[in-house]
Amino acid sequence: MPPILLSLAHFCDKHGPKVIMVTQMGDDDDPQGKSLLVPEYSTESYCESCLLHLPREQEIGTRSMRTTVESSSYVSTQYSTTRYQLLSYITRKAFSEESMIYDGSPLVFFDDIRGLNLVIGFKLYDENARGNERRYCFIFTLDSRDQEQAMKVLADHWVLILRSFHKMIEFIKGRHESKQTRERQSSTASNPFLGDYLKVNKQKTATNLITLTNDDYLFVRIHKWNVFLLSSLIATTMKS
Repeated sequence: MPPILLSLAHFCDKHGPKVIMVTQMGDDDDPQGKSLLVPEYSTESYCESCLLHLPREQEIGTRSMRTTVESSSYVSTQYSTTRYQLLSYITRKAFSEESMIYDGSPLVFFDDIRGLNLVIGFKLYDENARGNERRYCFIFTLDSRDQEQAMKVLADHWVLILRSFHKMIEFIKGRHESKQTRERQSSTASNPFLGDYLKVNKQKTATNLITLTNDDYLFVRIHKWNVFLLSSLIATTMKS
């Protein structure tokens, strides 16, 4: 099977299309995925909206997550150490597509530069964002120039991939809506007129996904979902 990448990307108000997190599997030459781990790096080219945050990252001093399933290692990082340029091309194309919508419908594209990609976009309301919404997408990438082979892999696992992405999106939206409900109730209880005044006069600021969902472990959960999806794809492919 060609190399697979699972990415969460965001159209940042300040930086444009950005990968927030990518999950990859170690290959035969590097089964433990050591080359996929990222060292400490400068975050100056990121803002809160497009930055990957991990629990206790300052204390632990790591910006990578790694899980091993049946001797295969899966690594999630802010960026890919091996396919950085590829993901940049893919993310820019995904958000520039006129056919890109944010209702959970899949977008598929293939070319010799970007390989085969399945994209599912979604939006979250945020009064701190431009247009009061933040745009995200999950991307399934097959890094292959063999279109026939790549399309067969995607077709064989279409239902599994879509269900997995939709589950993640539903979870994120559910957490976001719960937080929105609590904030509305709190604002109304304290002073309903003050709440409207603050909305009108609030400046647009960068907001992280963990803040929008009130879930410090959100990216850890996405890593676990991605590991499940990748390991399931590998397992079903080996059986067929």
